[in-house]
Amino acid sequence: MSVAYDASLVSPLDDTAAQRLPGQQPRRSADRSRRTSRPVGRRAALAVAFVCAVAGCDTGDGKVLPEPTGTVAPPTVPPSSTDPVRDGVGTLASLPIEPPPTGVELPAPVGDFAITAPWLEGAPIDVINTCDGQDLSPALSWTAVPAGTVELAFVMADESVGDGTPFIHWVMAGINPNEISLIEGDMPAGSILGVNSFGNLRYDGPCPPSGDAAHVYRITVYALSQQVELADGSPAEDLIGFIQNVALASADATGTFAR
Repeated sequence: MSVAYDASLVSPLDDTAAQRLPGQQPRRSADRSRRTSRPVGRRAALAVAFVCAVAGCDTGDGKVLPEPTGTVAPPTVPPSSTDPVRDGVGTLASLPIEPPPTGVELPAPVGDFAITAPWLEGAPIDVINTCDGQDLSPALSWTAVPAGTVELAFVMADESVGDGTPFIHWVMAGINPNEISLIEGDMPAGSILGVNSFGNLRYDGPCPPSGDAAHVYRITVYALSQQVELADGSPAEDLIGFIQNVALASADATGTFAR
């Protein structure tokens, strides 16, 4: 944009000054008149210069001043320190804080309490877990331990004995309920063993008389409501009796073996 120079904004020269001869001194009245008009002319010139600087204008010599470029930043207004604080609006103190719940119960386990053996249900027991093999206790896993369980216990018995009295091969208690499995041949730290029907303080695998029909063996896991109070090395019958009295639930798996 160009703005034309407006000569009307500048005061005209005094008539007397225009008619002055070379070397002639001005009269006092003309001098006072020129002095009076000088501030007006200066202010007008400054106004024109400001307009030219801002908008770009014709300088009278055929050149046009360029328009200013760039973006002028808006004035920064400092935040007021006198703004009222609105209680309850956008403050952490106003957010609702709920007290932690009391008496929370853990969710019940999904599914039924169950145990899984290395063999299929009712199928032949692996030789490694019998007296014809390495006689190692089987690897076991379980799921859905009932809420409130303090410890787990395991019993393995032969239910095919002629007089109907189960023959105990293994009884172990004191297993952490947070565990989900037993390693083959392992006896976890802190566990308690009972003396089995062989008179041994250990696991003894299936070992029926040769020529007998396949014996059925049952492994049972018990979820106990309290710790076993009997000592390690107690008779299997006493330990099993205590386990059954404080059991919350039980699950079992069966297998067979013949020689």
